[in-house]
Order: sequence, then structure tokens, then C-alpha cells
Amino acid sequence: MAAGYRSGAGIAAASSLALLAADAGAGAIAATPPAPAPAPAPAPASPAALWQDLTALGVTCLVHTPRGVDTGALHDRLCAAVTRQAAKGAPVPVAATPLGGTALAPGRVTLLVQVTVAPVNGADVIAVTLRPFRNAMGAGQFFAAAPRIVAAGDTAGLDAAVAALLAETLPWQARHGGRGRPLPGAPPRD
Repeated sequence: MAAGYRSGAGIAAASSLALLAADAGAGAIAATPPAPAPAPAPAPASPAALWQDLTALGVTCLVHTPRGVDTGALHDRLCAAVTRQAAKGAPVPVAATPLGGTALAPGRVTLLVQVTVAPVNGADVIAVTLRPFRNAMGAGQFFAAAPRIVAAGDTAGLDAAVAALLAETLPWQARHGGRGRPLPGAPPRD
């Protein structure tokens, strides 16, 4: 009888566990899971330290050619194009400046625009790079926009390259939903 009791108790325990498992499974099926909570809207990104408390933007250009540094027509045209395009939507004044002096003033970011003119397969090409610089502790930027290469005589291509470099560099020209993003705390532009 003791052996029969044990097997009966084992069967009863197994049956109880099976009923509990079935009941738990049925409850899980019958219960409708709650709708997921909507994700919170992302907080607006603060500008990098480089762009915080910005008071002015300068443009400094350097043009290298096979004959040496060029301070002539290409230099002047490039600096004018970068200055004009950087000023679009800028929250601060933008001006071309030589390196040193005002380029190092507190609150100022200077766009260092470097152009190299070199022959490639018998035709001159222009490689353009642009890097923002600020003379402030902790405001450094390790990487810049990718260089752009255009044919030397392609004026429209050079303008497009400058626009692309600025869109990757300046927060107010960066594309987010089709428009630039303003700099918090920047003084209003008239």
C-alpha cells in the first residue's frame, strides 16, 4: 500500500503541476499585453564645445600650388565664396581674416580653408579642406569634413564643394529635417 500511495501521490503532484502550468499559459494567452509607451522625444543636442558661446566666425584661406603659396585670384575668390556661404543663416558676424590676431580672439571660431592645386593626369585639380579652429581649452575638434576634389576650371563644382564642406561643419547649415539647427545662446543676428 505504501508503494501505491507513493505512486498516487506522485501522479497527483504531477497533475497539479500540469494544471498550474496550463492555467498560467491560458492566462498569458488571454491577457492582452499593454501597449508600449511611446518613446520620449530626443532632447535637442547641444552644440559641441567648439560652437558654444560663439561671438564671431572668421575665414582664413591658404592656397598651395605647384609654384608655392598663391595669394592671388584663386585665394581671393575662395575666401569670398566661403565667407559669403558661411554667413547664410549665421547667428554671428562672419568675416575673412588673416591667421593670428583676431583669429585667436575669445569666442571666435575661425574656419581654416586649405586648398591644394595639383596636376592629375595632365589637368589641374583642386583639393579643398575646411577645419574649424577655436583658441580655447576643451573646444578642439579632432576630425573635420571630408576633403572635396574638383577640376581647377569648374567654378560651379568649387562652389558646390564649399557648400558641402560648410554643411558638414557649421551647425546652422547642417541638415536636420531640411533646415539648419540654431546655436543655443548665440546672440541674435540683425
